[in-house]
Amino acid sequence: MLDAKKPKDGDEAAGSVPAQPKRAPRQFPAGSFIVRMDQPYSRIADTLLDRQYWAPEDPQKKPYDDTGWSLGDTFGVDVARVSDVAVLDVPVQRVDAVEEPRFDASALGVPGRMPRIAVMHTWLSTQTEGWWRMALDKLGVKYAYISTQDVAKEANLRGKYDVILFAPVGAKDRRAIVEGMPMYGNALPWKKTSLTPNLGLIDATDDMRPGLGASGVDNLKRFVAGGGLLVTSEDTAEFAINYGLAPGVSVVPKKNLRVVGSVLGAERVAGDSPIARGYDRPFSMYSKEGMAFQLSHLVSGDAMLPNAKDYKRPTGRGGLHDEDVPEGRPFDEPLPLPSAKPWEALPLNAEQERNNPYVIPPDMRPRTIVRWADADRLLVAGLLDNGSEMAGRAAVVDARYGRGHVLLFANNPVWRGVTIGNYALLLNAIANYDKL
Repeated sequence: MLDAKKPKDGDEAAGSVPAQPKRAPRQFPAGSFIVRMDQPYSRIADTLLDRQYWAPEDPQKKPYDDTGWSLGDTFGVDVARVSDVAVLDVPVQRVDAVEEPRFDASALGVPGRMPRIAVMHTWLSTQTEGWWRMALDKLGVKYAYISTQDVAKEANLRGKYDVILFAPVGAKDRRAIVEGMPMYGNALPWKKTSLTPNLGLIDATDDMRPGLGASGVDNLKRFVAGGGLLVTSEDTAEFAINYGLAPGVSVVPKKNLRVVGSVLGAERVAGDSPIARGYDRPFSMYSKEGMAFQLSHLVSGDAMLPNAKDYKRPTGRGGLHDEDVPEGRPFDEPLPLPSAKPWEALPLNAEQERNNPYVIPPDMRPRTIVRWADADRLLVAGLLDNGSEMAGRAAVVDARYGRGHVLLFANNPVWRGVTIGNYALLLNAIANYDKL
């Protein structure tokens, strides 16, 4: 991005021009794009490509929508502001169109056939998952479009599909995914009739009110246990956790954390997982409200386990600053308390694992694929306050259920067509569903 505008003599001294950012020499590879800023409407490029910052103490405490949308970061593209006008002398050619990639197994280096994919929607709202469908359509990914009501009736989902994508719903009450709408009054049809000729074109129902129901939850569990991959994001990830599809995973509770549609830093953790293949450097992900995950080797979670971080003087003889040392016999130093990184599960000792039915077998334990960045590198664009609550926590988790997998996104990898840099996380998972 070229910024060829120069301040006039004396402007900076007069205080009419803010201090300029530090400059450093840099080389760009052949084929780089140049966006000229000495043209009308160049501020549009600034709006789209520059980063945004929303001060937490801004008087407007409730932004209407996203506060960060830096397209360079969300596209996974390196954007730099060039102040040297000599760049205009570089040989260039006009770009009228950019070739859009098509998605297939060979494009990702995966031999064999494409998996059988279904996109599952609720009748509560289809706006957010519509962006997932649009992205898949543009990439040429073939899929079946099914509703939670279909899933409630189909016991053999595994016989039809290998991968089920359950995009965010936007439900304030996660229970509505299962419970649906209140069954008061008359049915609420969504279908094509003489009065509603534009409804029910890609899916229809005689009544939108019923949700997934207990039978639908059971059918999804049977699908995953049989070797299928269920992909969830944001509120559907929380649904999967709450209904037992992701043993050992919980949502990190928020106290003072504040995120409003921001772009946050992320890093790959599981180097051997095909899900994050290609994400070797730190990158950015969109976060709606700052969701993050906590992992455990116990189905019941780590809430009561002692650990080094929360260590306090244990109950015993002596005062607060005394060691509880027995008199007249040898002293055995207790084993150090376990510690874990924010994205890891706390290690268990032999006593905690002995005869404990809540211990998840090693080969069935969830693992973090991507984590949120450390606190000092977490905010990329937008609004972030008290980010330490989610810094370093798990952001993308591969959970096990039976012979299958449940992929949990704390972020939305396909959001309004601007998170193209995260699409590969989803596509890698689809193409490698049987190799996770």
